[in-house]
Amino acid sequence: MAGMKLQYQWPELLALCFTLLGFLISVLISQPGLSYFSVFVSGLLAARLYYLQRYQQPILPSVLIILGFLVGYIAGSFWASRFWTIVFFICGFALSYYMHVKGIIVSFKSKGFIK
Repeated sequence: MAGMKLQYQWPELLALCFTLLGFLISVLISQPGLSYFSVFVSGLLAARLYYLQRYQQPILPSVLIILGFLVGYIAGSFWASRFWTIVFFICGFALSYYMHVKGIIVSFKSKGFIK
């Protein structure tokens, strides 16, 4: 019976794990500049995940994982401004998503990727 519940509740469990991961990363980084850089890179990676999953159904698990990480990171950002943390995450997300849409960055399975 526990396996049946895990089959349907894996997005929530994974989002909780990423929330804890975001919290731990944010707490361990005590310098605001490094914190902003790491959340910017996290935004870049989150946009890549979203871009690769955007046409697959369901999209909600990917969004829950991304938001879980962001909430955990914001909750643990004691040494950095939460406002600027959100701004840098959104900027990283927007930049990466734009670069994926325009074909500047391609995925491994795309036609233009050279092996």
